[in-house]
Amino acid sequence: MGQLNELQIRSAKPRDREYLLADGDGLYLRVRPSAKVWVYRFKRAGKECKLSLGHYPAVSLAAARKLAGAEAEKISGGVDPRVARREEAERVRVLHLNTFERTARAWHAQARKDREWSDGYAGKVIRHLEIHIFPWLGSYSVETIAPTELVRCLHRIKERGHLETAQRVREAVLHVYQYAVDVGALEPSKNFVNSRTGGLPAPRSRHYAAITDPEELGRLLRDIAAYRGNVVTRAALRLSPMLFQRPGQLRLAHWEDIDFDRMLWRCPPEKMKMREWQKRDSRTKAHLVPLPVQAMDILEDLLPLTGPTGPIFKSMAKRSEATRYMSDNTINAALRALGYDTQEQMTGHGFRATARTLIRELLGWDREVIERHLAHVSDEELGGSYDRAVHLDQRRRMSQAWADLLDDLMDGKEVLPAPAADLRRPRPAARSMPR
Repeated sequence: MGQLNELQIRSAKPRDREYLLADGDGLYLRVRPSAKVWVYRFKRAGKECKLSLGHYPAVSLAAARKLAGAEAEKISGGVDPRVARREEAERVRVLHLNTFERTARAWHAQARKDREWSDGYAGKVIRHLEIHIFPWLGSYSVETIAPTELVRCLHRIKERGHLETAQRVREAVLHVYQYAVDVGALEPSKNFVNSRTGGLPAPRSRHYAAITDPEELGRLLRDIAAYRGNVVTRAALRLSPMLFQRPGQLRLAHWEDIDFDRMLWRCPPEKMKMREWQKRDSRTKAHLVPLPVQAMDILEDLLPLTGPTGPIFKSMAKRSEATRYMSDNTINAALRALGYDTQEQMTGHGFRATARTLIRELLGWDREVIERHLAHVSDEELGGSYDRAVHLDQRRRMSQAWADLLDDLMDGKEVLPAPAADLRRPRPAARSMPR
């Protein structure tokens, strides 16, 4: 059969199954029901191989013959066209990562997918790079950036008093450089970024400000009781020390999460602090929070205002679906309005430390029960995998005892620490719960 011509190619009709039209010298036109594709066929190590050269008519007959000729030259030179094509694709891909910013964005997209980052965390990571690195180094090739240039960027952050941010930016840059090595955009010997790059000191560990003195806590509780701000904010303030759950968890609570009959608050995984894949895992159970009598009273008072469905702590200045919850800064703003320094004295998150300390010292409850109430996993070996106890009955009694203790502290009563011998035996609650 002679060589193909344009008329033969255009008039070739699709059949039920694809078929080949030979042009000669290994070039064929594969006619498929949906398309016509140029194919170059050759033998390598005794086996027949095929290489696609593109679709017709985007690749004309003349262009296809030229491409087939180029592949034939490679074979005559001892080069496998398939290997050459992969190498060229890799070269083009690496060439695309020719600046630090492009490499960083490619790493970020891959890390976001692989590590299942939340939108908030992913946005924070890339924003740090956009603010602190890209303006100075973003347009340079990764391998041409000098160590001193990166160090200057990190020290610029540190000198503004943001040491922790500098540490996080360095960690992100470290991952970018390792990614560049992994994808072949940087030789391993040129990767100078490590955990010591920049000579940054370790950031000082600061715990959330929290009151752990019973007398001071009693004073705070009296101040909260006298709060005359928004009624929803006041309810959240009163519940914060009583339930000692995370502020974000509290503000996102819905009325549908409250079981009034069982006096129980069910916190769905998506509203808890955990990794995104855990939130989406159907096996992840909700965190159960027993509600003492005092908490039930507060919720029942609030029910006519924001219930019976939707957010418990609605924003009274709701403008859209995104602002239907009270702000994540509401509790701290209310504490500041009461005269408390949220950096040094008391913060919304600090109520967890307050409860954890005083329940242990004054009520003598077992540490493991308290940790479960805080939604912390067991710290025993393999505890996160095998220890799934929730201690609900014990936590129910503990919650009521703690709420009663808070009442006593607010009333100015003296509370004595639990005897050391009773450390694992809960002290009887001051009042009994209704059945």
